[in-house]
Amino acid sequence: MRLVALLLASALLIGAALMACVRPVPPATRSQPRLIADDSVADDLRALAQETWARFLVAFAGRTDCFGDVRLTASFDLTDRAAYDPRQATVTVRVPGTAAMLQSALIHEWAHHVEHQCPAHRELRPAFLAAQGISPDTPWRLDNAGASAQANAAGPAWADTPSEQYAEAAIEVVLGHRPIPTTAHVRPAAVEVLAAWAAGR
Repeated sequence: MRLVALLLASALLIGAALMACVRPVPPATRSQPRLIADDSVADDLRALAQETWARFLVAFAGRTDCFGDVRLTASFDLTDRAAYDPRQATVTVRVPGTAAMLQSALIHEWAHHVEHQCPAHRELRPAFLAAQGISPDTPWRLDNAGASAQANAAGPAWADTPSEQYAEAAIEVVLGHRPIPTTAHVRPAAVEVLAAWAAGR
């Protein structure tokens, strides 16, 4: 009996020692979506874009598993200040431009990237429309294709489009304000709705 108790105590001590040596394995973490700039992007714009992208990922931390990488190109000939091509997941910005203009344009187009890439984005839209005081049956975009080539136009059709108001609200979520005013009116309640959704709440 004493031998059995001794063997049992030894087994417990060995088991405890082994458990102490086993370190918990952290769960696999998904890599963050990347900003991929091509050779058309100068070093100063690349640095600004990467810093802004880091802030964008913080603001949209609750949705980073919902959208993928985005490419960045620069153009001297672009009519608008920026555009997003959902087929290529590519943002093109017009250069040269002030830091405030470029930063605002980048965030606006990245918001369109999330809009096109993240299926959960549809869950945001009714609450955003309500916060903006817009009828729930209002079309979300100007066109069915959803490309935002006209994203920075000054016309009333652009300013009244929920998709564009959402992208302007994203600038406020990321930066806390809109450095470049546009004709698109965004209510504080809509910014709060977007901020909560972007954070995953």
